[in-house]
Amino acid sequence: MSTSEIDYKVDHLFLLVGDNPLPNYIAAKMLLKEDGTVYLVHSTETATKADCLKRRLTPINIRTISLANKEADSHFIWDKIKNEVEEIAKKNPEHNFGLNYTGGTKAMSVHSYRGLFDASGVLNPVFSYLDARSLKMLIDRDNDSPKTKLVKEQVKFKELLDLHDLNWKENKKPSNQPVLPDAAKEFLVAYLSVTPKNIDSIATQWSKWCKSKLDTQAKIGKFWKEETELIKISGISLDGAPDKIKQVLQNYKMLNSNGELCLQASKNQGFSSLTDVCAWLSGIWLEHYVLHQIKIMSGQFPDIHESAMSFHIDDPDNNDDRYDRFEFDVAFMRDYQLFALSCTTASDKFTCKQKLFEAHLRAKQLGGDEARVALICLYNNPDQVKGDLEATVKDKKIAVFGRNDLKPNKFAKKMTQWIKDNSPES
Repeated sequence: MSTSEIDYKVDHLFLLVGDNPLPNYIAAKMLLKEDGTVYLVHSTETATKADCLKRRLTPINIRTISLANKEADSHFIWDKIKNEVEEIAKKNPEHNFGLNYTGGTKAMSVHSYRGLFDASGVLNPVFSYLDARSLKMLIDRDNDSPKTKLVKEQVKFKELLDLHDLNWKENKKPSNQPVLPDAAKEFLVAYLSVTPKNIDSIATQWSKWCKSKLDTQAKIGKFWKEETELIKISGISLDGAPDKIKQVLQNYKMLNSNGELCLQASKNQGFSSLTDVCAWLSGIWLEHYVLHQIKIMSGQFPDIHESAMSFHIDDPDNNDDRYDRFEFDVAFMRDYQLFALSCTTASDKFTCKQKLFEAHLRAKQLGGDEARVALICLYNNPDQVKGDLEATVKDKKIAVFGRNDLKPNKFAKKMTQWIKDNSPES
């Protein structure tokens, strides 16, 4: 252990479990000595979160301390922590103690602090707090400003979901690599092109074709048909489809000899299923484009260690496997910080606001206050969408990339700047 680590690593670390277990997880990985013990202080309401932490932190030594329904009872909390600490100190007089008070209720933070501070037989307890704004661990010091440690712990998508007792569907795992990103870029250029007056935009023309041709042949209700049915479709007429899109499909060998859309030929370009082809054509191409851009710019940010798209979160309470508990479009992890990107080819304010609000809700649920959220859309006034949500949730770290931002010569620069603006040094 380095000299600097002696200042804050402890043998017995008390963690206050709140609604989001991520700060506790980071604290345990950063602040505990080898062979030390973590004490998860929880209420009845957060008992399941403590269970997730216990499972995720194995093989670390872990004990749980239940406050039952008394997470607001000042004397009970003080007495519970004080007695627990004193019993440990009697058996281990040479050991040191710490409390990370990031999670839990305010009453738990204040009175757990008091309980550890007042416990007899304990010298120089270490108190700490994980600051979501700076992404630093703050180590309290007597009569001085806190010592800060930049958090460099990496958390994988799988770990983050498991902390919340969630998992993606095994038959719909997130995709780590975009398919046909160059074709997706050409789709985007076509969408951004200007059509003459009194003629629908390329996006509108393609949307109409998808509804009238692709959906009628490849869907049953709101879901795509099974693979065994999709493979029977020999070709889908492109009548009504915009010429610019037809040209992209032809360039990437997605048509048959009759000039019709061929799902099987399209699948051969790198898709894992015919369903994926249909989804890509219906608008998921934008997710592939965005993920491709993230992969490229990740070279500038070595802390970005994982990125993927199409997260279908399993809902064990629903017997119909076609339904997800919720979805993420594109996401990446920078150390332990989640960046969630919601993508839509919609250009209306209502749909864009709805997508952004849901993405913000889910990102904060999983990644806590450290999570960052962005919307990529085709709306002409992205600041309006951003302003509406900021007024509701008081989050100034939201980004909305609109139609003009998506131009290939602009998007990468703007996305890169957003990531830089949300760096720990900012």
